[in-house]
Amino acid sequence: MTTKAKTDLKIVQPEIEQMEAVMQEAAKQTAPMVQRLAAHRDRVDLAVKELESERFDLLSRRDLVRRQAEAVEQGLSMHIADIEATMRLYEAGLNSLAQPGD
Repeated sequence: MTTKAKTDLKIVQPEIEQMEAVMQEAAKQTAPMVQRLAAHRDRVDLAVKELESERFDLLSRRDLVRRQAEAVEQGLSMHIADIEATMRLYEAGLNSLAQPGD
């Protein structure tokens, strides 16, 4: 029985060694692919982070421009209201003057 076990191992051993060689060769081939994939994934992650940062920056700029435009509009509205009030004062003053024919 031990002879049969030794014989079986001798028969199986070359197959195991062959499979190990195949696995090692496959590992050598996939390792660079995995490294390239990881490097590519890192580049994509970096690009996504840069785009998110740029998006945040653009949103901040848009909000700032919107606030500035609202401030300008409010300032112009105040000036228009002031001009209209001054015009009403002058019109009221001119209408209250005595007419030369009176």
